[in-house]
Amino acid sequence: MFKSAQDVAVLGICVEDAVQEIQHDGLTFCSVNSGRRAIDMLRMLRFDLLLIGPAVPDISIWEFVRRARIGWPWQKWALVGERISEQQEITARMMGVTKIFETFPTSQELMELTGQLRARAAQSVLNRTYEAQPEVAKARSAVS
Repeated sequence: MFKSAQDVAVLGICVEDAVQEIQHDGLTFCSVNSGRRAIDMLRMLRFDLLLIGPAVPDISIWEFVRRARIGWPWQKWALVGERISEQQEITARMMGVTKIFETFPTSQELMELTGQLRARAAQSVLNRTYEAQPEVAKARSAVS
């Protein structure tokens, strides 16, 4: 499905306006309408970023994020929605949201964000700080 290591893969989960055309060389966008389908996609493919809408129909958004963080602790995610409450924003930040979008991001915004995320990840590997991330240690102990 993905052409090279330079390709960017984004999974949209219950995001409105996801049908908007995402046209950019090197950007693959997949969209699903349920948390269960998103988990299935995460098991099969690797994504640079998850774009999550504020209402996932089959599971609480926070339960979905918790499951994703346990199964894929390195996975970056962003919250997308016009009507995100202050409490949702606080909870999202506590759960490690990468970015909060009020409107669906453009292809260029997605490419810039994933480029920054990849640069940070590469720097972590070079600095050997990737094992010292507390979220990974917590997730591993929760699975055991």
